[in-house]
Amino acid sequence: MIKCPECGSAQYEGTLFCSECGRFLVETAQNITAQLPFAQFGRLPTPPPQIEEELELLASSKEITFFIPSRRERLQRQLQNEIRVGRADEDAGYIPELDLTGYDGVAHGVSRVHATIQLTNQGIVVVDLGSTNGTYLNNYRLTAQQPYLLASGDEILFGDLLVHIFFDL
Repeated sequence: MIKCPECGSAQYEGTLFCSECGRFLVETAQNITAQLPFAQFGRLPTPPPQIEEELELLASSKEITFFIPSRRERLQRQLQNEIRVGRADEDAGYIPELDLTGYDGVAHGVSRVHATIQLTNQGIVVVDLGSTNGTYLNNYRLTAQQPYLLASGDEILFGDLLVHIFFDL
Protein backbone atom coordinates (compact mmCIF):
# COMPACT_ATOMS: atom_id res chain seq x y z
CA MET A 1 0.00 0.00 0.00
CA ILE A 2 1.08 3.57 -0.66
CA LYS A 3 -0.07 6.76 1.04
CA CYS A 4 -1.54 9.66 -0.93
CA PRO A 5 0.64 12.75 -0.26
CA GLU A 6 -2.45 15.00 -0.63
CA CYS A 7 -5.07 13.42 1.65
CA GLY A 8 -3.16 10.56 3.35
CA SER A 9 -5.51 7.77 2.28
CA ALA A 10 -4.10 4.30 1.65
CA GLN A 11 -3.95 3.26 -2.02
CA TYR A 12 -2.85 0.07 -3.76
CA GLU A 13 0.69 0.03 -5.18
CA GLY A 14 0.67 1.15 -8.83
CA THR A 15 -2.49 3.27 -8.52
CA LEU A 16 -2.30 6.31 -10.81
CA PHE A 17 -4.90 8.54 -9.10
CA CYS A 18 -6.05 8.67 -5.47
CA SER A 19 -9.57 7.24 -5.11
CA GLU A 20 -10.37 9.80 -2.40
CA CYS A 21 -9.05 13.14 -3.70
CA GLY A 22 -8.05 12.34 -7.30
CA ARG A 23 -4.39 13.40 -6.93
CA PHE A 24 -1.95 12.01 -9.49
CA LEU A 25 0.16 9.51 -7.52
CA VAL A 26 2.95 8.63 -9.93
CA GLU A 27 6.17 10.26 -8.76
CA THR A 28 9.42 9.32 -10.44
CA ALA A 29 12.97 9.81 -9.26
CA GLN A 30 13.89 11.68 -12.45
CA ASN A 31 10.67 13.75 -12.34
CA ILE A 32 9.99 12.81 -15.97
CA THR A 33 6.79 14.07 -17.55
CA ALA A 34 4.38 11.19 -17.92
CA GLN A 35 2.07 11.02 -20.90
CA LEU A 36 -1.41 11.78 -19.66
CA PRO A 37 -4.04 9.11 -20.30
CA PHE A 38 -6.27 9.93 -23.27
CA ALA A 39 -4.25 13.09 -24.04
CA GLN A 40 -4.60 12.45 -27.77
CA PHE A 41 -8.43 12.36 -27.71
CA GLY A 42 -11.08 15.05 -27.49
CA ARG A 43 -9.18 17.92 -29.07
CA LEU A 44 -9.59 19.65 -32.39
CA PRO A 45 -7.19 18.74 -35.22
CA THR A 46 -4.00 20.73 -35.66
CA PRO A 47 -4.43 23.94 -37.67
CA PRO A 48 -1.69 25.00 -40.06
CA PRO A 49 0.83 27.44 -38.61
CA GLN A 50 -0.41 30.99 -39.05
CA ILE A 51 2.96 32.55 -39.79
CA GLU A 52 4.01 32.64 -43.43
CA GLU A 53 6.93 35.03 -43.62
CA GLU A 54 10.11 34.76 -41.59
CA LEU A 55 9.87 35.80 -37.94
CA GLU A 56 12.26 38.18 -36.28
CA LEU A 57 12.47 38.57 -32.51
CA LEU A 58 11.93 42.16 -31.41
CA ALA A 59 14.20 43.97 -28.96
CA SER A 60 11.31 45.78 -27.25
CA SER A 61 9.37 44.44 -24.29
CA LYS A 62 5.72 43.93 -23.39
CA GLU A 63 3.96 43.02 -20.16
CA ILE A 64 2.05 39.74 -20.30
CA THR A 65 -0.50 38.51 -17.75
CA PHE A 66 -1.02 34.76 -17.35
CA PHE A 67 -4.19 33.73 -15.53
CA ILE A 68 -4.33 30.21 -14.08
CA PRO A 69 -8.05 29.50 -13.43
CA SER A 70 -7.44 26.40 -11.28
CA ARG A 71 -5.68 28.58 -8.70
CA ARG A 72 -7.33 31.90 -9.55
CA GLU A 73 -3.89 33.43 -9.82
CA ARG A 74 -2.54 36.09 -12.13
CA LEU A 75 1.14 36.04 -12.97
CA GLN A 76 2.71 39.02 -14.69
CA ARG A 77 5.89 38.62 -16.70
CA GLN A 78 7.89 41.02 -18.81
CA LEU A 79 8.24 39.62 -22.34
CA GLN A 80 11.63 40.55 -23.74
CA ASN A 81 12.30 38.39 -26.79
CA GLU A 82 10.83 35.24 -25.20
CA ILE A 83 9.36 33.65 -22.08
CA ARG A 84 10.23 30.00 -21.52
CA VAL A 85 7.33 27.91 -20.17
CA GLY A 86 7.83 24.67 -18.27
CA ARG A 87 8.95 23.25 -14.95
CA ALA A 88 12.09 24.06 -13.01
CA ASP A 89 14.92 21.52 -12.95
CA GLU A 90 17.23 22.81 -10.25
CA ASP A 91 19.68 19.92 -10.71
CA ALA A 92 20.28 21.06 -14.30
CA GLY A 93 20.10 24.76 -13.39
CA TYR A 94 17.03 25.34 -15.57
CA ILE A 95 14.34 27.70 -14.30
CA PRO A 96 11.86 28.91 -16.94
CA GLU A 97 10.43 32.41 -16.74
CA LEU A 98 6.95 30.88 -16.40
CA ASP A 99 7.58 28.02 -13.97
CA LEU A 100 4.47 25.86 -13.64
CA THR A 101 5.95 23.43 -11.11
CA GLY A 102 4.01 24.97 -8.22
CA TYR A 103 0.75 24.71 -10.14
CA ASP A 104 0.80 20.89 -10.21
CA GLY A 105 2.76 21.00 -13.46
CA VAL A 106 3.90 17.39 -13.14
CA ALA A 107 0.37 16.08 -12.54
CA HIS A 108 -0.94 18.18 -15.45
CA GLY A 109 1.68 16.86 -17.87
CA VAL A 110 3.77 20.02 -18.23
CA SER A 111 7.24 19.21 -19.57
CA ARG A 112 10.32 20.86 -18.11
CA VAL A 113 11.04 22.51 -21.47
CA HIS A 114 7.47 22.83 -22.74
CA ALA A 115 7.01 25.96 -24.88
CA THR A 116 8.09 29.53 -25.49
CA ILE A 117 6.14 32.74 -25.90
CA GLN A 118 7.98 35.11 -28.24
CA LEU A 119 7.67 38.78 -29.17
CA THR A 120 8.14 38.98 -32.94
CA ASN A 121 7.70 41.39 -35.83
CA GLN A 122 4.28 39.78 -36.49
CA GLY A 123 3.05 39.87 -32.88
CA ILE A 124 3.23 37.50 -29.93
CA VAL A 125 3.55 33.82 -30.82
CA VAL A 126 3.59 30.53 -28.92
CA VAL A 127 5.88 27.67 -29.97
CA ASP A 128 5.56 24.14 -28.55
CA LEU A 129 9.07 22.74 -28.04
CA GLY A 130 8.20 19.08 -28.62
CA SER A 131 6.58 18.62 -25.21
CA THR A 132 5.36 15.18 -24.15
CA ASN A 133 1.68 16.14 -23.76
CA GLY A 134 1.51 18.97 -26.25
CA THR A 135 0.38 22.58 -26.25
CA TYR A 136 -3.15 23.54 -27.23
CA LEU A 137 -4.24 26.99 -28.40
CA ASN A 138 -8.01 27.52 -28.08
CA ASN A 139 -8.42 23.72 -28.08
CA TYR A 140 -6.27 23.14 -31.19
CA ARG A 141 -3.18 21.01 -30.69
CA LEU A 142 -0.11 22.84 -31.98
CA THR A 143 2.51 21.30 -34.20
CA ALA A 144 5.86 21.24 -32.40
CA GLN A 145 8.46 23.83 -33.39
CA GLN A 146 5.88 25.92 -35.30
CA PRO A 147 4.90 29.48 -34.27
CA TYR A 148 1.21 30.31 -33.72
CA LEU A 149 0.00 33.89 -33.37
CA LEU A 150 -1.66 34.75 -30.04
CA ALA A 151 -4.49 37.17 -29.32
CA SER A 152 -5.15 38.65 -25.90
CA GLY A 153 -7.59 36.41 -24.03
CA ASP A 154 -6.49 33.19 -25.73
CA GLU A 155 -6.73 29.90 -23.88
CA ILE A 156 -3.55 27.82 -23.79
CA LEU A 157 -3.24 24.29 -22.42
CA PHE A 158 0.28 23.30 -21.46
CA GLY A 159 -0.29 19.56 -21.24
CA ASP A 160 -3.52 19.62 -19.26
CA LEU A 161 -2.89 22.89 -17.34
CA LEU A 162 -5.18 25.69 -18.49
CA VAL A 163 -3.69 29.19 -18.76
CA HIS A 164 -5.26 32.34 -20.21
CA ILE A 165 -2.94 34.96 -21.67
CA PHE A 166 -3.63 38.72 -21.70
CA PHE A 167 -1.61 41.60 -23.15
CA ASP A 168 -2.05 45.03 -24.73
CA LEU A 169 -1.46 45.30 -28.45
